[in-house]
Amino acid sequence: MKKLLLLVYLILTVISCSQPFAKVDINDEKSVIINKIFEEVSAERTDYLNEVFSDDMKMVNSKEESFNKKEFIAGIEEMFDLFDDIKFELVNGDANGSEIETNYYSNGKIWSSIWNNFSATGKYTGQKVKFPFHISYQWENDKIIEEFQFFDMYHFEKEANAKSSKNLSNEKVGFILELSVNKGYTLDKVKALLEELTTFMRKNEPDAYDYGYYISQNSKKITLIEKYKNSEAAILHADNFENGPNMKPFLDTFTIKSFILIGNSTEQLKTRIKAYGVEPRVLAGGWTN
Repeated sequence: MKKLLLLVYLILTVISCSQPFAKVDINDEKSVIINKIFEEVSAERTDYLNEVFSDDMKMVNSKEESFNKKEFIAGIEEMFDLFDDIKFELVNGDANGSEIETNYYSNGKIWSSIWNNFSATGKYTGQKVKFPFHISYQWENDKIIEEFQFFDMYHFEKEANAKSSKNLSNEKVGFILELSVNKGYTLDKVKALLEELTTFMRKNEPDAYDYGYYISQNSKKITLIEKYKNSEAAILHADNFENGPNMKPFLDTFTIKSFILIGNSTEQLKTRIKAYGVEPRVLAGGWTN
């Protein structure tokens, strides 16, 4: 009896393992719809996207930021404003290069995926770009309910920065400080302090995206360049500097010779750092990263 039960168990196990968990199709209606989406995007049209994406859809980008349908469509339209000549590679189902496929899972879930290359010309930088991307879509009946994007957003952010710089509306701000090294502080002591300051910045101020100390050949002068995503991030830095562990060792080591505030800063930021004798300078041209 035990041998019979074991034999039945083995037979059932083999049968269950032989059943595919998902069926993959490349010519089904849903794969065709995905291909049509990119044809419409290339033509800079969004009507079809409004039709095939559910009103309850959620889009998650590569930074794990979530957007609803209205925000998603607005993002597509913003892309049209950033780039000309948007193109994607053709798909033909031969598994060489760019493709689209749809997976029909035994639990009823349906996902379509595309891997392809985005190419275009930036309207504000004038630069040609090309990069690979992967996007997955979950279906609910005949509508797309979720979209997950997997690609480097660098080129989109770069073009958006160029746009805001051209429009003189970039919110990024920065500090440029000219410092002299006080007597008694050797290069080794200065470098040790800079290591502590850098570690603190990385841990506590995620919206500071550039923080560099540039020293002269005689090790007596330093130019400090700090950049922040917005004025609020710069105010946070001022608060951390004054209320944290760094203000005393900084001022013991350095003497501030000049302090320039660059960018379209808010009045709150100007007021917050006024005591340091800051000279504000606003964006007049060029670009900022």
